[in-house]
Amino acid sequence: VATVSCRVADGAAAAERAAEEIGYPVALKTAAPGILHKTEVGGVLLGLRDGAALRVAYADLAGRLGKRVLVAAMAASGVEIMLGMKVDPQFGPVIVIGAGGVLVEVLAAVTHELAPFDAATARRAVERLKPLKRLLAGARGRPASDVDRLCDLIARFSVMGADLAHLVGEIDANPVIAGPGGAVVADAIVVPRAAAGARAQG
Repeated sequence: VATVSCRVADGAAAAERAAEEIGYPVALKTAAPGILHKTEVGGVLLGLRDGAALRVAYADLAGRLGKRVLVAAMAASGVEIMLGMKVDPQFGPVIVIGAGGVLVEVLAAVTHELAPFDAATARRAVERLKPLKRLLAGARGRPASDVDRLCDLIARFSVMGADLAHLVGEIDANPVIAGPGGAVVADAIVVPRAAAGARAQG
């Protein structure tokens, strides 16, 4: 499952070294323990183009949320997809596929498949999501996304979810960026099974 390059850093100098290794522009995200949804606390700063911008961004995040950060490569622009895995007590690992990023609430388009499955099943799932299908085809003059590679990533994600279901209760990969050059996971949350079970009971 393709992901953006990233490094964890505990200080401004380490963050700058990580950015130089990855290559600008980069995203800077809080890696403080206990913060699952980084954007909700202002914990994601995007498009940092040089060391000066990175140092300013790091000072901001460190002052508000703590010194531990994640430096990540910026993904190419594309259509934002959401992939999720949840272990259902009756059916086992279930994969959720839908519009991602800010489109989650706007389009409210999701579908479900039992894991694991192949790329052909992933394509049928994507084709059921009519608004998302139109975006992937290149709506509003945007270039069409490589749907074959997106469906391959979704299928691989389903296999991973099935293989890890005895250890992991939930995975939230959002956004997955799908563009002409393929698809890549830009951010993810992984919840151990014991923690997911405790959260469901609470």
